Amino acid sequence: MAVLLVLWALWPILASAFSWHGLWYDLGFLGPHPTLKYESFDQESPEVNVLRWDPRCEEGYVFLSPRGHSYPDPGPLVYDSQGNLVWIEREFGQIMDLKVQRYMGEDYLTFWAGDDDGTRGLGQYYMLNSSYDVVYIVSPANGYTGDVHEFKITDEGTALMTIYDICEADLSSVDGPEDGWIYDGLFQEIDIATGELLFEWRASDYYDIDESYYPLGEKGSAPTAHDAYDFFHINSIDKHPNGNYLVSSRYMHTVTCISPWGEILWVLGGKRNTFKDISPDKSATGITWQHDARWQSETIITLLDNGAHEHLSTRDHTRGFMIELNFDDWTANTLHVYDSPGSFSSHSQGSLQVLPRTGHVFIGWGKPSAYTEFTVDGEVLCDFHWGPRVFFWLGWIKSYRAQKFHWVGRPRVPPDVAVDEAGDTAYVSWNGATDIAGWVLQRARNSSAGEDEFESVAYTPKEGFETQVDLIGEGYFRLMAVDLEGNEMGVTRGFEGCELTDIDIDDSSTSSFFVFSERPFQWMLVGTFTTGAVVVGAWRARKRIRSIFERYFR
Repeated sequence: MAVLLVLWALWPILASAFSWHGLWYDLGFLGPHPTLKYESFDQESPEVNVLRWDPRCEEGYVFLSPRGHSYPDPGPLVYDSQGNLVWIEREFGQIMDLKVQRYMGEDYLTFWAGDDDGTRGLGQYYMLNSSYDVVYIVSPANGYTGDVHEFKITDEGTALMTIYDICEADLSSVDGPEDGWIYDGLFQEIDIATGELLFEWRASDYYDIDESYYPLGEKGSAPTAHDAYDFFHINSIDKHPNGNYLVSSRYMHTVTCISPWGEILWVLGGKRNTFKDISPDKSATGITWQHDARWQSETIITLLDNGAHEHLSTRDHTRGFMIELNFDDWTANTLHVYDSPGSFSSHSQGSLQVLPRTGHVFIGWGKPSAYTEFTVDGEVLCDFHWGPRVFFWLGWIKSYRAQKFHWVGRPRVPPDVAVDEAGDTAYVSWNGATDIAGWVLQRARNSSAGEDEFESVAYTPKEGFETQVDLIGEGYFRLMAVDLEGNEMGVTRGFEGCELTDIDIDDSSTSSFFVFSERPFQWMLVGTFTTGAVVVGAWRARKRIRSIFERYFR
């Protein structure tokens, strides 16, 4: 009976395994942070476990901002639609909210970078062009620092950004001190070109502190600025073409519509809810701890409901919602629900995006290192884990949001190449480059050859991030990246067929070091964390286990 209970607790992982490798991956047998190593490139990337893939999934690139206990070198990370690395960078340190946005007719990679204190961010917003050059660095007005939660460029060339301001407040209404402190939730809209402040809104001007669902005791008694009470927790802003703003407050359990002049027009959820819920399960107004509220039309909004919270849970798993609002009779109805595959919980963070070409719904699950693409009516099409499911609860590898966009990357640096010790195989990659169809092997007589002396001798289709190319004959080689039309995109440095590179891929001492140091540690983790998975699964399913015992052993 005990064995059956263990299997039942692990069933979500067992049932979703796409392969034996995928099963070992999600059970943590490969360690808390499985990575892929490359010969031509000196950085490792998180290995992606493809649980489900469907050709109907929209083409595009997946943008992540990984961090966490098992991700010691945070930075931007981009995959293709099948989980292959496209771009990884460490120079910016911790970033959040990596995405593609359009400004003045051009696409930019945008993100926040800086430090955070566990509640708010203290940093700036970066805008990179297709060559990954920093073109703009944007900051809020009036001396504030940029927060991690939102940097949204509007069609008018303005930017919306969240701000957390620590200020004094009377907390007696929540059984706190009269001379307490709060994190006040603000947002600004500024002109990117000039930095001019166009609009500012402050939560404490419109919401009372006792409307919060977040217990004061979760953040101390707030007698000092260091222990400020986060009563509102603003985590997304969107702007409709009609000028109205949509603001998500995680700790108020509300989505608020604000006019261009700052007045509250309506509130969905929370203690000041404006709508009658006509959903059968009352989910439209029963949102809790939510993230990423977005306009889809004047009457339809989407969001990720994080009700499966680690301490203050109101749901047994995480779901995305598409909600319709009727302003004639002030009713709200949940049109579609997007359940986390296997019913796991996303305690914090996350995003829900409606993709532009297909209308599919793409969800980044936040604290769990996973992302999923659904049809509009909730069918799971593609489901990827980029960290073991057994560690989702711990959040050791996480990304604030995961989003999918179309992007063209053209790095200024040339492609990277390495040659094996025998001199008959080359490994080639190009960090950040998109639209590569394959690699053309070119050969010349010697290193002094001119451009017109190289001849093309073979073509190898691109395979994932790094492609292995067999060298033909002897001489001086280089590899040229080409697109689907055969146009040249970039060329590696030249190399001799027998050249030893800086990356000695057959160094036996290095290999034996990794066998000695990493493998035993990983396998030591297997027993520990598999046991942990069973305990967590059994604890979460304790009511069902109790009912089974009562049914068969009474």
